[in-house]
Amino acid sequence: MTVQNIENVEAIFILDPNSQDIKGDFPKLIGVFTQQEELFRSLKETLETFEQIQLERFSFEKETLFLWYQLWKEELTHRKASSNKTDFIEMARLCYRDNSRIMEMIDEFEKSYRSSEILHWCFRSPFPNRFLHHAIHSHNLEQLNVCRFIFIDANRFFQQQPKHKSSDQFYRGMKLTKEVLDQFESHVGQLVCTSGFFPCTKSRTHALSLASLPGYRSDLLSVLFKIDCDSTSMYSQLSNKMSSNVIIFDVSISFRVINVHRGQMSVIKMKPAIIDGKQIAQDYLEQHHDQSIKSVLDQLLAPPRVQTPPLSPPPPLPLLQTIISTTSISTRSSSVNDNELEAQKHLEQGQIDLALAAYRRIYPVSAKILNIIGRLCAEKKKDYDCALEYHTQALRIQEQTGEDFCDTLADLGNIHHCRGQYDLALDYHRRALTLRESLHPNDVAAQATSLLAIGNAHWARREFDQAIEMTQRALTLQETIQPVNETSIGTTLATLGNIYQDSGKHQPALDMCTRALAIFERNLPADSPVIAELLEEMGVIQLDLRALDDAKQIFERVVDIYTKILPQRHPNRVSAEVDLERVNRLIQKKKSKVKKHT
Repeated sequence: MTVQNIENVEAIFILDPNSQDIKGDFPKLIGVFTQQEELFRSLKETLETFEQIQLERFSFEKETLFLWYQLWKEELTHRKASSNKTDFIEMARLCYRDNSRIMEMIDEFEKSYRSSEILHWCFRSPFPNRFLHHAIHSHNLEQLNVCRFIFIDANRFFQQQPKHKSSDQFYRGMKLTKEVLDQFESHVGQLVCTSGFFPCTKSRTHALSLASLPGYRSDLLSVLFKIDCDSTSMYSQLSNKMSSNVIIFDVSISFRVINVHRGQMSVIKMKPAIIDGKQIAQDYLEQHHDQSIKSVLDQLLAPPRVQTPPLSPPPPLPLLQTIISTTSISTRSSSVNDNELEAQKHLEQGQIDLALAAYRRIYPVSAKILNIIGRLCAEKKKDYDCALEYHTQALRIQEQTGEDFCDTLADLGNIHHCRGQYDLALDYHRRALTLRESLHPNDVAAQATSLLAIGNAHWARREFDQAIEMTQRALTLQETIQPVNETSIGTTLATLGNIYQDSGKHQPALDMCTRALAIFERNLPADSPVIAELLEEMGVIQLDLRALDDAKQIFERVVDIYTKILPQRHPNRVSAEVDLERVNRLIQKKKSKVKKHT
């Protein structure tokens, strides 16, 4: 029952008319129900309890997510707002178009929202509270940008609060798992960050009663948070007729853990440490001064940066050296062939773990097999640490045996790029290009691939001129290859368009994308997602060029394609629909201005 171990799964309900006892320890399993009404009743009760003792998500000082939240707050307070209430309303209506109750709440929000009442609105459930909650917890920058004006209004509201006259202590009663409580205990003296707004209460009794509520899961422990605040602490009081006065701390605020006392009612004592969290963000930005905050945010949460343990350790180097010295790689036993055939069969069936296991059984070890394993780890498992180890060992073998290692250098360059190590990526790709030019002068396609990889590394380093030069060289080589691979040429043109656009050169970007589109339309189905993605980029470029009518036509095509190939609430489809609505609104605004002047 692997769903039990998925972090985002809070509770499990099973409907089975032929109910049988489930053996084992599954704390998240609320029950097995024979009737739908019984299940719905239990689901409602669990949801109500969850919302009372809602499990916060905490990020600790050394974690990537902690840094991400601090950088996001820094970006929020220093970049000019790029969203407004209209964008927010449009996105919300698209997301909840089939929910009449929430649509009514959206209408009310549109009519009644005032920034002076920001906290009342942020905690209004289910809308906009759950919409904001999802944006924060998903770390989706597109959705966060749509919600941006709300977070900015909230931040300003907290900034404008008068200085508090004295120190005070507030409380929060909730449930935590043992694992999270262990983390707090191991981070005493360090910083911790909440994900969303952090509500507390002045009443210790009220907090204790919440923490003492019966848990719907056996693995949840009662915890009382004590928050020590001085006159400089930033918080606000929200009057709530249903309970004691609520104290609100701003979204993604950092606290310092003072101490942890474990017991039947565990107590965690913290104090606000906003300046310390802000300093960590500023120090990191200083170290990466050549990158924008947005690019840093994208890199921090990109899958390559997530550290995952290898599926199993690669063969140790001494064993490899023994094999190399005693056995020719070309002499394979029948068992090796059987394992390769087995691995290929598993790959055809999409069974990646079984394929990896079969490849690892192959003896003697060869650079070819190590590289295959490395590529599978990278491409299918997103396990870049493991891939790096396998490709590195493959390179050692090839250097000792005198094999051609151009492709291995390219693999290592790709892995370092995925890990965000662009200097190393450049080094390996340049070495691969040099070898390919000297050893395989007629393999123009491979040389073009190396040039594209070098261009991508420069692009990631925001070195646009070098990126354009390398990508243009790759395009020139691709155009000499016979027979012509038009799709590859189109992809390179689209890449050039993206680089030009990223560098602020909108007209060359549009020219490149237009050439790419003509090629894709000749070679791909009319409703290809590749065409939709390119059109979407062209629509953005037209917006930057203020060519609103052209942008409208392009976004209409994007919406038409996504309507055919994507479900109704798919993020790409919703995003395209929002873009089209925005263009229509800009066109109407332009017409109104013209009409007014005439």
